[in-house]
Amino acid sequence: MLDEAVYIYDDGEREAEVSRLRAFFMGLGADFKVVNVTEDEAARQLVAKWADNASAAFPIVRIGEKIRAVFFNATPDMLAPAYAPGVGAALTGQPVTVYSAGWCPDCRHLESYLDDAGATYDKIDIERIAGAPEQIIEWSGGRRVVPTVKIGAAALLFNPGPQALGRLLGF
Repeated sequence: MLDEAVYIYDDGEREAEVSRLRAFFMGLGADFKVVNVTEDEAARQLVAKWADNASAAFPIVRIGEKIRAVFFNATPDMLAPAYAPGVGAALTGQPVTVYSAGWCPDCRHLESYLDDAGATYDKIDIERIAGAPEQIIEWSGGRRVVPTVKIGAAALLFNPGPQALGRLLGF
């Protein structure tokens, strides 16, 4: 069961995809809400912070009241490895970027996990790279959360558990 609130953002043009996501989250017993961004200005502004071309990214799934994860062009197969282990397809072949800070024990733990798994990723030290903290704050809805993981154009994850991230990446 998924204990976080789930928001499915749609532009009103992808009913089949949204229906599949509804069924997926119902199967998990998750509390979810579908938000049409053409009718909700606040949602439209939030989505614009996540994706350069938000219209090409729908449906977008947000996990958590405090944003824990955002998935673009979301499908049940994409989400299943993290939320229904043993099902779905991993996000392989996507570039992975970890935004971290040297003082952060969660960052060190996640990076150690990725290193032990042989994962290839870019690391951005938010204490050294200008604009990195501001980018995280914009993506996360106002919080400076590390580690933040960007998986290509597919997902943003905020302080993900190493095992859930590993399942998403296919290891």
